[in-house]
Amino acid sequence: MANIEELVDAHLSPDGQVLNLRAKFIREVGARALAQCERLKNLRALDLSQNKLGDDGVKAITESPIFSNLRTLNLASNGIGDEGAHHLANAKHLKNLRSIQLVINDITEEGEKALINSLTLTSLTSLKFRV
Repeated sequence: MANIEELVDAHLSPDGQVLNLRAKFIREVGARALAQCERLKNLRALDLSQNKLGDDGVKAITESPIFSNLRTLNLASNGIGDEGAHHLANAKHLKNLRSIQLVINDITEEGEKALINSLTLTSLTSLKFRV
């Protein structure tokens, strides 16, 4: 894994609102580093697909106030299970999120229900579990 700061430098849009880290294999440790990166506080769209984040990586993202302006979050193909779905469903910092992409993960019907019935993700208009 490359240094997170270097990845942010290379892939953050000039206006600081879009970050595409698709398939950079940052794993949980990278998610934790992103969650502490103050430069991302204006981020509106974040693509973390294909990064092997797992449930703990999702937890780091959901617990960070850095991502409170996020509107779009792509977490496709990350080995996320129901635990990660519950982290998302209870993510008080992601209340502005409008779209979550979760295809090719290990989320069962239980996790899907938690997300669909979330009391914190009230701005969601798009929630995708299947291709």
